[in-house]
Amino acid sequence: MESIIKGMIYPQKLLADALELFFPHRCLSCRRYLDDSYLCSKCFNALPVKRQSECVGCKRATPDGKTCAFCRADNALDRLLIASDFKDPVVAGLIKRMKYSFIADLIGPLHGLTRKYLQLRAKKGLSFLEGSPLLVPVPLHIRRENWRGFNQARLLSDKLAAAYQIESSDALARVGQSQNQAEIEDRSERLKNIRDLFAVSDKQKVAGRNIMLVDDVCTTGATLNECSRVLKDAGALSVSALVIARG
Repeated sequence: MESIIKGMIYPQKLLADALELFFPHRCLSCRRYLDDSYLCSKCFNALPVKRQSECVGCKRATPDGKTCAFCRADNALDRLLIASDFKDPVVAGLIKRMKYSFIADLIGPLHGLTRKYLQLRAKKGLSFLEGSPLLVPVPLHIRRENWRGFNQARLLSDKLAAAYQIESSDALARVGQSQNQAEIEDRSERLKNIRDLFAVSDKQKVAGRNIMLVDDVCTTGATLNECSRVLKDAGALSVSALVIARG
C-alpha cells in the first residue's frame, strides 16, 4: 500500500503499512488466513450483485435505473446504477473498513464486485459505456481527503477507467465543507447541507458530454443530485451515477 499520495505523507497510511508487516491478512468474512488479500475467493463470489434497478428518488423499480417521471422535478440525476446492497454485512464491512480504517487496498474487491455487476448488465445488453461517458468521481473536501489519505470514489473511478479504457477526470471539485452526510437522516436536511458545495473545475471537459458520477455509497441521493445539478449547469448532456451500494 502506498504511503505517499500527491507528495504528502499520511500517518494513517504509515500505520496501516506497519501493521501489515506484523499481522497477516485474514478474510474479512470467514476469517481465513490469506497471503495478500482481505477477502477469500469463496466469500468474494458470495457477495450479492444488484439485479433490480431503482429510481434515485422513490426507490421504485425503473428500467435501467432511470429517474422516474414522478421524481424528475426534484432529482437532477438521470440514472442510478447500483452494484450491490449496503445491507449486506460483508459489503458494508468492506466499505467501512476502507474508509474508516484507511485501507485503500480494499478498493480491489469492491472494484471486482462493481465489475461483476457491470458484466451482468452487459449480458442483458445494457452497457454503461453507451454514450461514451466521462467518469467523474464525487470529490471529498481536501481536509477529509487528507485525513483519510485517499478519495475512495477516485480510486474506483480510476480502476474502472483503466479496465474499460475510458477517461476519468477530476472535473468536479468540492469548494466547501459541511456536516458529514452520513450523520444526517432527513433527506431535506441533507439537501440543505450540501447546497453550493460543489463546482465544476473544468467546464470544457464537461460541456457536451455524458457524465458518469462514481461514488461508494448512495443513501438518499442528495449528494449525487447536487453534483448532477452543478454538472448540468456547466453543460453536461446527461448525468448518471454508478455506486458500489445503496444504504
